[in-house]
Amino acid sequence: MRQITLQGRPRWALALLSWLVIQTIWAPPLHASEPCEPPNVIPKHVCDMDSFYGARPRQLPVGWTEFLIYGNPDFYQDDHTFWGGPNLTIASFGGTWKGGIYTQVEVTPGAGYRASIAWAAPNAPDTYGRQLGIDPTGGVDPNSPTIVWGPMHWGEGRILNYPPPDVNIDVRARAINSTVTVFVMVDHPTSTGDNIILLDAVALYPDESAPAVEIPPTETPTPEPPAQAAPAVAAAALQAAPAVIPATATPSPTETPLPTETPTATPTDTPSPTPTATPSPTPTATATWTPWPTVTPASPLSLDYAQNQLAGLAASATPAGLALLGMLSLSGASLCVGSLWWLRRRE
Repeated sequence: MRQITLQGRPRWALALLSWLVIQTIWAPPLHASEPCEPPNVIPKHVCDMDSFYGARPRQLPVGWTEFLIYGNPDFYQDDHTFWGGPNLTIASFGGTWKGGIYTQVEVTPGAGYRASIAWAAPNAPDTYGRQLGIDPTGGVDPNSPTIVWGPMHWGEGRILNYPPPDVNIDVRARAINSTVTVFVMVDHPTSTGDNIILLDAVALYPDESAPAVEIPPTETPTPEPPAQAAPAVAAAALQAAPAVIPATATPSPTETPLPTETPTATPTDTPSPTPTATPSPTPTATATWTPWPTVTPASPLSLDYAQNQLAGLAASATPAGLALLGMLSLSGASLCVGSLWWLRRRE
């Protein structure tokens, strides 16, 4: 009996030990703590994606923002990660899309860094491409030329770079500013129906093997030419303005002669009546004095004779002749009166 007991105990202990070893090796931790631990510089609660905000179709891990190149997939929290905690699931039900998520991280300018993802598991691996990118300037435009992209992986590979030597899509870049941006790009150009991909545990590690990025010389001049072009355009506009102003001002002198036309019209009207009135009396007087000799006076010095002559002239004279006749009548009357006065005085 003792021998059986002794033999039984080692067998039970061996079985128990074997089970514990297996559980220790294969049992996943409660959270994606290992990839998100130091020296990772992304905050742990951002790296492990255990907390979410928003609602579907834009339910995202805290600290992350979605971006889309095209398509409209569904972003939401799920619990199918390798580590047993929440993860981000992106699903499309028969549609295609390209996009992902990004986060901004505070870093040391000039230092090198390596972005890594531990979990990127699609249900149709051949239809999904997975890629990491770092923008050393801290920009958030997924189309920016300043982003340094790593390799795009297609096909099998759920646990990426964990543990090595599994599929590795890490990317390295040297920080330019005090903030860098880590991008997780997913490309899903073909669909097999209800397709999903699960993402979790995205980390950023210091890595001095990261190459120097030659983005500053390319990017710095780009904003400056528009700033320098603006004064050039303004100067060209100012130079062009004087050329246009004289052309616009030319009609102004044209309107100036208007006052000149006013005095010109006034003298033209003034002399018009003068020549018209001058020729009228000349022909009229010539024709009027023709019948004068026809009247025969009874007595050259009598008052009756003068009155008869004047009446004859008045009957045949024109207005102009009447004026002349009036003057002659006055002269004749004066002569007659003078003659009569002289004759009476002699008597």
